[in-house]
Amino acid sequence: MAMLEVNDLHVSYGAIKAVQGVSFKLDKGEIVALIGSNGAGKSTILRTISGLERAKSGSILLEGTELTKLKAHKIVEQGIAHVPEGRRVFPGLTVTENLRMGANLIKNKAEISAEMEKIFDIFPRLKEREKQQAGTLSGGEQQMLALGRALMTEGKLLMLDEPSMGLAPIIVEEIFEIIKKINAEGTSILLIEQNAFLALNTASHAYVLETGKITMQGSSQELLNDERVKAAYLGA
Repeated sequence: MAMLEVNDLHVSYGAIKAVQGVSFKLDKGEIVALIGSNGAGKSTILRTISGLERAKSGSILLEGTELTKLKAHKIVEQGIAHVPEGRRVFPGLTVTENLRMGANLIKNKAEISAEMEKIFDIFPRLKEREKQQAGTLSGGEQQMLALGRALMTEGKLLMLDEPSMGLAPIIVEEIFEIIKKINAEGTSILLIEQNAFLALNTASHAYVLETGKITMQGSSQELLNDERVKAAYLGA
């Protein structure tokens, strides 16, 4: 059984059909990428999986459990953590307070502290700035904080929407090394990334979206070598 299985998903905004019959799956321990141009429907898919948008039809199964009728907080309880585009940290709260916002499923204070120390091990820079307001952090530090807050939910599937957006190349490299480390430690990842070359070099499998439909899929290596992908997304 796949960890995540999306079947014939349709999502509309009024008369606009944002997602049209999308189907894909993600196996446990895998990184899967969704690539495509702006407006292709990638973010809508993530928002629908996490319950922020409602599907018109289709199914979303997490280890066999149907998610489409659940509210967003119940989907978090099922084990899905979503790092949205633009990071969306709470600027007036400190780093520690932001991380605690992700720990609402953990009732034991000692366990919360232990999880926070794990986050600080992954992101030492956040430890250095734990009492600093999130709004004063650099873009890269805010992305680390958004990742850390999502990990505090102790989810089994992490969904990342454009983690490289607005970041300097050296910071992007650091963030993606951390993403690979998180995956190696057992967290499955669904990745949206505008930088198709970076996405395909991080994921094992990928799907190409165009105007709400999947037009290509395959192993990342297959897509890296596909002339259509090279022409459309890799600058060839």
